[in-house]
Amino acid sequence: MYENDPDDVETLGWEKFVSDVWASIFVGHHSNASIRTVARRWSDLLQGGIGCSQDIADELVRAEIMRREDRDELNSRDPLVVLAAMDQVLADMAGDLDELAAIRPAERSRLSTELSELRQYLRDGTEEGADDLAAD
Repeated sequence: MYENDPDDVETLGWEKFVSDVWASIFVGHHSNASIRTVARRWSDLLQGGIGCSQDIADELVRAEIMRREDRDELNSRDPLVVLAAMDQVLADMAGDLDELAAIRPAERSRLSTELSELRQYLRDGTEEGADDLAAD
């Protein structure tokens, strides 16, 4: 992990870790932080949130954050637009998992399930806490 110690998930608990990194990603996009900083946070989210390797997380981030210049919504001033765009990034990453040749079928299935559960957890939390994130 880049900004978080691998033990952070164990120490904080999965929900707290994921929520903190998700909020950090939101703040990064909302404040126009550097792309490298935001990409590191996305990679941390994937590594801790779905239990994938740094290599897989980095490839997903390269494909959906670094190489996607069409994601203007991530830089919106409207917090709900940013949150929806962040969810779309995760949806697109789910499709990318199916195409990564380096992932074995059993691992692909596990990562897809974990990513789906991560998205649902974040969507549920976003619905409840959108106002809190907007205030940050």
